[in-house]
Amino acid sequence: MKRSVFCAALVACGVCNGYAQSSVTLYGRVASGLDFVTNVATPDGQSKNNYRFGSNQYGYSWFGLKGDEDLGGGFHAVFKLESLFTAGTGQIPPDTIFTRDAYVGLSHDKYGSIWFGRAMSLTDETGWYLDPLGEQVGIGVGNFAFGRAWGPRSNVVTYNSPNWAGFSFRVQDGFGNDAGNFRGGRQFSVSAQYTAAAFAAYGVYEELRDANGKFSGLYTASREYMAGATYTLGPVKFYAGYQQLVSSGQDTVADTFNPFAATRAQQEWLGASYQVTPALALQAAWYHGNVNHGGGTGNLAALGTTYYLSKRTFLYMTLGAMFNGSSSAFPVETADSQPLPGHNQQGGYFGIMHFF
Repeated sequence: MKRSVFCAALVACGVCNGYAQSSVTLYGRVASGLDFVTNVATPDGQSKNNYRFGSNQYGYSWFGLKGDEDLGGGFHAVFKLESLFTAGTGQIPPDTIFTRDAYVGLSHDKYGSIWFGRAMSLTDETGWYLDPLGEQVGIGVGNFAFGRAWGPRSNVVTYNSPNWAGFSFRVQDGFGNDAGNFRGGRQFSVSAQYTAAAFAAYGVYEELRDANGKFSGLYTASREYMAGATYTLGPVKFYAGYQQLVSSGQDTVADTFNPFAATRAQQEWLGASYQVTPALALQAAWYHGNVNHGGGTGNLAALGTTYYLSKRTFLYMTLGAMFNGSSSAFPVETADSQPLPGHNQQGGYFGIMHFF
């Protein structure tokens, strides 16, 4: 059924392109490699090492369709359909074809753009700008928040402002679509950025509510604040950032990633990237996380490198070491293969990514 729906979508795009003066682009990327993680907690209370095939550690594979039609007067109709898949198995996430984007909207160089439909979160984009490792899925800014900032937001309206002398902002509002429960499942966020020559500053606020309209999960239904800056000095780019998650004290419930029902988590990070040659780049970063209510602390050290074989193909390698406090169990790779509480963990992956 899923394959049939996807094929129908491709055919429909082709038909529309044949009768309208618009452009439709098929694009994507594929990433695969090998991965290892030490001290993985097992159901029997032991720790084991895991050596495995790695599909999404550096970044997800995806494919997409995007289109633009000139309506005249500076206005354009736009759409984007984008889906994740796992290169190791060829599978896409269950029950959803276009897992990242599925929106249609209008754009104008002077007034900005507005999208209606599923779109990537503003926190996801902000994290990508501020993370020295480029917000990798495995190791980076997502570790101490278990990927809270990542991913798409459904049933949203997204406004993207034009750029005014280096300043721009975005607003995203999501609807729970539950009759008589306007706050249930709602999402709201706003982000801003300012760039001037070698300096750039970013900030974002987002709130995610549960089905009852409450902030009940530190990493799932909470408020998030993120801010930071970058500065480029020749071939070196410096990064600094801060993130805080806040849930409601009276509504927060314990879960796998928050066993102590903590209501506040924060992290800070510093790092740099060095463009050694046009093909070779190096990255280094240090992240520190802290969770209240006994959630513990942790420190993550990370090193990475990429080497471009061409404009569309590069090799990657990232290594990380997580140093946990006595009560914390932060993983060296985000939301995956947690260690036992108080245990340190090392991990890394290498592979190849190709864009098309």
